[in-house]
Amino acid sequence: METKQIQHWMNSYSVKMVVVSVLALFLLIPTVWIQNIIKERISLKENIENELAGQWGKRQTISGPVLNVPVIYNQPNLQEQGTVERKTIVHFLPEVLYIDANIKPDVRNRGIYKIPVYQTHAAIKGSFSNFDIEKLNIEPTKILWNEAYFTVGITDLRGIKDSVSLKFNTTKANVDPGVADNDLFASGITVKTENLTGVGPIPFEMQFTLNGSSGFWVEALGKTTEVKMNSTWANPSFVGSFLPTERKVDKNGFTAQWIVTHLNRNFPQQWTGKSFDTSDAQLGVSLLLPVDHYQKSTRSVKYAILFIALNFIVFFFIEMRNKKRIHPFQYSLVAFALLLFYTLLTSLGEQIGFNAAFALSALAITTLVSWYAHSIVENKKATISITGLQLGLYAFLFTILQLQDYALLMGSIGLFIILIIIMQASKKVKWYNEN
Repeated sequence: METKQIQHWMNSYSVKMVVVSVLALFLLIPTVWIQNIIKERISLKENIENELAGQWGKRQTISGPVLNVPVIYNQPNLQEQGTVERKTIVHFLPEVLYIDANIKPDVRNRGIYKIPVYQTHAAIKGSFSNFDIEKLNIEPTKILWNEAYFTVGITDLRGIKDSVSLKFNTTKANVDPGVADNDLFASGITVKTENLTGVGPIPFEMQFTLNGSSGFWVEALGKTTEVKMNSTWANPSFVGSFLPTERKVDKNGFTAQWIVTHLNRNFPQQWTGKSFDTSDAQLGVSLLLPVDHYQKSTRSVKYAILFIALNFIVFFFIEMRNKKRIHPFQYSLVAFALLLFYTLLTSLGEQIGFNAAFALSALAITTLVSWYAHSIVENKKATISITGLQLGLYAFLFTILQLQDYALLMGSIGLFIILIIIMQASKKVKWYNEN
């Protein structure tokens, strides 16, 4: 008698529901493994991008030109109750700065990965003037104009193609690699000057061709800075501290224009040493590939619990209604099939794109689960219900993944509707009829 009671208890739907619930939670562990796979693929892609960027040219940022003048100043010496002479650098920024960049994009293939690169022809012109020496509190005789030099910050000098054409005061200047000081830039070029007296204006013109990847940036260092960029790249992302005042983007490419004044930044037109950081005045464009399958695959994995839970609920209701026992191992096989969807989505997405990969993976898993369910329950109506559930869930997931801004709203509404359906279905279940 006691053995029969134990057997009856083991076969009860209440116990089955607890076992299936614990099983569903346990089967979420493989989702961590799937997320790690996606992270590894993202890391591999980034490594390949960095490798190509190291050969072609990294993301380029152009800064300047900047006029740098060594100065001698007296520093108090407390020990000797006098002063000692020190040397520092005064940095003067342009009064006006015009930058016109034509970006010629290209896509390089490395295995299954595509990396956007470009070659930019840039024309820079402007002038230096209004050297306000009095604001520096330095004696004019201690300003070493004869040792002055110009610097231009360039992120990756390996990207420079041909020679750099540079003129100051209409005189062609010789360009040396590297920067004479690291107060403003870590990498760039230096131009020695002759016969500077500190009396402006000092006009300049500069032209160069530069290879880079990922994006092209400039720093708005002029008292008035005007930047124009154009390209045939149809998927730009405007980045930095300032958005374009005018822009046009279509299938043929983009044009953009920025106008920035000195009132829009947090540093003056002149200072000494490393007093200010100019990186906050950067603006530019990133070249985006219309490929975000890794991001969408990562987001889709977060819905694994929804797929497993709803499938288990439907199978459980079918089991109760049709009096057809389904073993926990069979529940597990269904869950593993659902988890396989995410690895298929990631691997196929690398080859054929996200949308096609999603459709193919969803069709494959739906077919597999429906076939297996039919072999278990041997009921055509139940099989149709399970097939409809799979297709509905995948359509719901695909819609959410496409709607970034409204994903939370649509997801909440969808879950609310699903809960109503489950509540309605549960009303017909005789929960205390264990036989």
